[in-house]
Amino acid sequence: MIIVLDSNEYIIYLNKISLKLDLVFNQEEITIFLNELIVKEVLNAINENLKKEFYRVILSNSINVNNEKLQIDLLKKYKSLGLKKGDIAIAAFCEHIKADYLIIENRHFLDNITLNKFQILNLNNFLNKLR
Repeated sequence: MIIVLDSNEYIIYLNKISLKLDLVFNQEEITIFLNELIVKEVLNAINENLKKEFYRVILSNSINVNNEKLQIDLLKKYKSLGLKKGDIAIAAFCEHIKADYLIIENRHFLDNITLNKFQILNLNNFLNKLR
């Protein structure tokens, strides 16, 4: 199973607001992907002293960092669905890597938009699905 964790998932985890990501990190059947946009969003949102911890989390959990350039047609596809700039790139990234799930807390991300390439769940719903 391939998942993408949105930047807010890392931010919540690094700030120790919730450590539920440990339940995801401990699942061998899950492959986590990350792209440059998500890395930048996390680094811009966390304190300087947490940046080293963020890289430790990436390395110790074998998170796959993928910086391939996204295809223009994928970006256009999600733009035509009415997504905003950053959301366009994340949705296109999920489709590009053939993600099964995008884990994100702010579900307004795709209000009124139906996708068939990947599912969008918040972390609690994803964890419930794993059980």
